[in-house]
Amino acid sequence: MIVWTFTLWGQASEADEYVIPDNNLFLSAKNIDNGDVRGFSFMDGSSILAKSPSTFRSEQVLAVRTEERNERERIISYQVEKGDSLNSIADRFDISVDTIKWANSITNGVNPGDDLLILPTTGVLYYVEKGDTLSHIAEKHKASGEDIIAFNDIEDETGIVPGDQLIIPDGEKPAEPVPQRAPTTTYTGFAAVTHGTVTQGDHPGHANAVDIANNCGTPIYSGSSGTVSRTGYGSWPAGNYIWIDYGNFEALYAHLQDIYVSSGETVSGGQQIGTMGNTGLSTGCHLHFETRGVSNPFSHMQRGMTMN
Repeated sequence: MIVWTFTLWGQASEADEYVIPDNNLFLSAKNIDNGDVRGFSFMDGSSILAKSPSTFRSEQVLAVRTEERNERERIISYQVEKGDSLNSIADRFDISVDTIKWANSITNGVNPGDDLLILPTTGVLYYVEKGDTLSHIAEKHKASGEDIIAFNDIEDETGIVPGDQLIIPDGEKPAEPVPQRAPTTTYTGFAAVTHGTVTQGDHPGHANAVDIANNCGTPIYSGSSGTVSRTGYGSWPAGNYIWIDYGNFEALYAHLQDIYVSSGETVSGGQQIGTMGNTGLSTGCHLHFETRGVSNPFSHMQRGMTMN
């Protein structure tokens, strides 16, 4: 067994001792107490190369800051209490009333028990779309591109991909385009997918999607007959999810607590496929129901309405 002593990544204050096991494949730190063992491998019989697990570039929750930062630099969830108003909540968190309205798609007031997303600063919560650039996002929201980069810890203009969640400091929500009339499909026979209260409807930024909240463990049903395309877990944003192919469109059931079906399985309308949960990027127990390729059969449902 050979013992090597060297310094990691500019930490010149004190060298660490590393041991090469008999198989000569990896090095492990003898003096690391937190279990953070870094891997190394030999190159050409003499050099040492730092190794790291394979990584894949995926969506980032840029708006949620690291744990080392101040807690008010994070998006938090706040449950409205008796006596609260938009103005009092805005004063409490030192943000604008519009910031709360924009982040939660509020057109009127709030009611006790409502769960709100509270941004750490006045501005806009924005999901990066295909073709977006930081300069375009800044211009659209009348904000500073440099402020967006700094607040979200982005290295430069190329540091975003579709699906990333950004906070636009001091940004303004763009005026919504006038909806164009287009043929829509009527889903006669598409049943309710769960029981609960709509907390977020179909709107720009939440396209073809409806969120229905209830207690964790509330049954989730397939809205019609179809075939399960895939199931799994995604830390951002879906959590435990099920995709079902209904022939002319697919539907996503996300943030589930339990999944009762598997890929390739045929399901019928009204069949229980799982239970409501709070997995992934979620602020409370709810179902995120989304369709791809067609309008959501529940797009008429607005915040506060009940799905029975």
